[in-house]
Amino acid sequence: MTRRALTAGDRRTRLLLLLGGTAAFGFWFGLSMLAVVLSFVVMLVVHELGHFVVARWAGMQVTEAFIGFGPRVWSVQRGETEYGVKAIPAGAYVRITGMTNLDEVEPEVEHRTYRQQSYPRRLAVALAGSATQFLLAGLLLVVIFVALGRPDTGSWVVRSVVPATAAEEAGVLVEDRILSVGGRPVADFDRFGEVVRAGPGRVVAVEIERSGTRLVRSVTIGERLSSGGAAAFPGLYPGDRIVAVDGVTTAAWADVVDRVEVGTPHRLTVRRVDDSVVGVTSAPRRLPSASAAVVGFFGVSPKHPLEPLGPVDGVVEATSTMGDLLWESTWALLRFFTPGGISGFVGGAVESGGIEGGPTVTTTGPEEENRLLSIYGAVRLGDAAFDSGAYNFLWFVVLVNVFVGVFNLVPLLPLDGGHIAIATYERLRSRRGRRHFADAAKLAQLTWVVVTFLLALALIALYRDLVDLPDFG
Repeated sequence: MTRRALTAGDRRTRLLLLLGGTAAFGFWFGLSMLAVVLSFVVMLVVHELGHFVVARWAGMQVTEAFIGFGPRVWSVQRGETEYGVKAIPAGAYVRITGMTNLDEVEPEVEHRTYRQQSYPRRLAVALAGSATQFLLAGLLLVVIFVALGRPDTGSWVVRSVVPATAAEEAGVLVEDRILSVGGRPVADFDRFGEVVRAGPGRVVAVEIERSGTRLVRSVTIGERLSSGGAAAFPGLYPGDRIVAVDGVTTAAWADVVDRVEVGTPHRLTVRRVDDSVVGVTSAPRRLPSASAAVVGFFGVSPKHPLEPLGPVDGVVEATSTMGDLLWESTWALLRFFTPGGISGFVGGAVESGGIEGGPTVTTTGPEEENRLLSIYGAVRLGDAAFDSGAYNFLWFVVLVNVFVGVFNLVPLLPLDGGHIAIATYERLRSRRGRRHFADAAKLAQLTWVVVTFLLALALIALYRDLVDLPDFG
């Protein structure tokens, strides 16, 4: 049974419905959420556009170029290629004729199939999607550095104030400039951190500049667990604050020592670095001294002023930054796809925590702040980035493009890296002008295993994001 061709009226009606649905989405979920979703769509289109352009340049036949999957919502035929949009905007694809030896192709177009092309051309097509995303990310970095600027790490003001901390007690406000702590200048935020960490429990004078006026406030620097202090309590992490032991409030490490007994389980109320509060039952080990157990904590985050760069410096900085991002994304994937990385990710979905008597939630350590997110989590992150301004949102788009581009190069089907691996294998097996073709049927089971594994990771990530979405600030 052949599919009925869409008339011009059908296409107009469906296009209007598509535009209306997009507008309705923006109305119900807000402009920021719509911008995030559209940025994902653009990213997918850019990726597939890379494949499309290089495939056409190489003389291959491309029969379809669609955004989304499922039933067709709108399409139009131009030459030998059908362009359109499908109902589920969870991806995009271009259909290149003859990707494997299993595809049945008319004899007259066999010479235009992917499988009949030279190794360099097949390699170029497979690499084009990720390469185009890297190019987009690089261009966005140039825009960021030239139009918006690069943070000046030598100067800072207060971005946010953590509740129930020394900063709040001192009356510090957003946009304040902290000039000195205990008489020591702290123009650089790293220097500020060094001074604060070295003085837990100390009463110090904090000099603040607010709207051109200088203020001096006296405040006691707070405490957070060091690695030594966290090691004394299984289930706690460096940066945690123990705010109560067995229901009794504790303001300092000395209070904790007075309330706990080594080897005896205690119910601890803990404030994490993301300001969430969890309940943890822990039997303390040997308790270190205060100097080894805690570090000073003030309770502010920095905002550095942006300094725009010139076009040449912007390109140089963007190139250097792209190199760093590519390496960091690659290294993050390598660490994730290890037995320890995967077991830790899956284990995070079944560990439990939460305030006693409250709902059970996943508890995680600082290393989990950068864990794998689901589409839902990524959209929520993008929504927060959009609301915080153009600088953070553009960086979000850059990071997503780089990560997705690197992920697509993993050498397993159905990812682009799988096609690169097959093309390379065929090239190595070819001898004396006789072309070797890999049998895709032998790879079908492996491909299904990979797809099932990726779907399982996606579902676990979605579950974790639904029950314990990271704090995006």
